This record gives sequence, structure tokens and C-alpha cells, in this order.
Amino acid sequence: MSTAGPQLVMRRPHLRRLPEADLVAGYTIRDFQAGDEEGWAELLAAAFERELAQFDFHRMMASDPAFQPSRVKFVVAPDESLAASASSWLSARFGLDNSTLHWVGTAPAHKGKRLGYEVSLAALKQAFSERRAAAYLLTDDERIAAIKTYLRLGFVPVLTDPSHARRWRTVLEGIGDEHHLAVLEGPVEVFR
Repeated sequence: MSTAGPQLVMRRPHLRRLPEADLVAGYTIRDFQAGDEEGWAELLAAAFERELAQFDFHRMMASDPAFQPSRVKFVVAPDESLAASASSWLSARFGLDNSTLHWVGTAPAHKGKRLGYEVSLAALKQAFSERRAAAYLLTDDERIAAIKTYLRLGFVPVLTDPSHARRWRTVLEGIGDEHHLAVLEGPVEVFR
């Protein structure tokens, strides 16, 4: 979790023209199935380097009215373990006509295979199938690899807090992305 202030926000302004999947051979993508609860928790605890007890699928996902098994995507490894996950969620904060890319994580043993990109793409395609207008996400300043993935997926920074322009400048300059610096001149958007 970012200690610099409220989480950073990104938006993909539309869900048209999503790229085709290009998953590493042997890996597959599927929706959540009953029995995946513990695997989801283990995957995200490892991906975020947190205690397993912090991840409770029922509390964090299944009890939310937005939960539908088709909205929780997994990349499954050749050994049938869960390698990555992302969800296409609904949040009143960003409007129910939009999707929120939610809880994106890749198990450390499977990093470097673009699985975060592919599972996020699957979640965005789910949002498109539900006719969502755009997609938003929350991220933290230090999640540089994830931010690079989101930029490749067509997300752009959104300023929702006075601290965001400075923080986004640090992130974007740090990764050598001058293309997105222009957004830092924009207004701060308010989401409730």
C-alpha cells in the first residue's frame, strides 16, 4: 500500500479494440470455480508479499454484490496451479457503467511470462462483454511492473488527489515514459 497518499488511479477510456490474447504455451485462462477460494488467497498473498490471513475470498470478493464467477479470471499453470488472477469488478466510486480492474496479481514462481497482462486482458474482455464503457484501477507508486503492464493495456494516469501529479511524474519519469506526462497538466477529478 502506498504511503505517499491515496492510491493512484488509472483509466482505460474505452474497451474497444482490445488486443488478442497471446498466452505462454501450456497456460490457460478460466473463470473462478467453487473451490478456488484458498488458491486465490494464496496467490494474492504471495504476489503482494502479505500474510495469507489478510486475504479472505468471501469477505473481499464473494460477499460483494458485484461478485460473479465470470468476473474473476485466473491463469492456470501447466501443473494446474493458479498462476495469476484479475477481476472485472463494479464500483460505485467509478460508476456502475464502468468496470474496475481489481486484485491483479501473479504468483512469484510465474513472473516474467506476461501473465499479469494476459489475465488483466481477460478481465477487460469480460467488462467489454458486459458492455461497460471504460475501466478504472487503483494502484500503488511502487508497483512499477504492474503500472508498465497497465500502460501497455491502454490505461492512462488520472489525477484524483493533489498529490497525484507529483507522484505520477516520479513514476513516469522513472520508467522513461514521457508520452503520458501531458496528463499531469490536467485537472484533479473527483470520485465519490
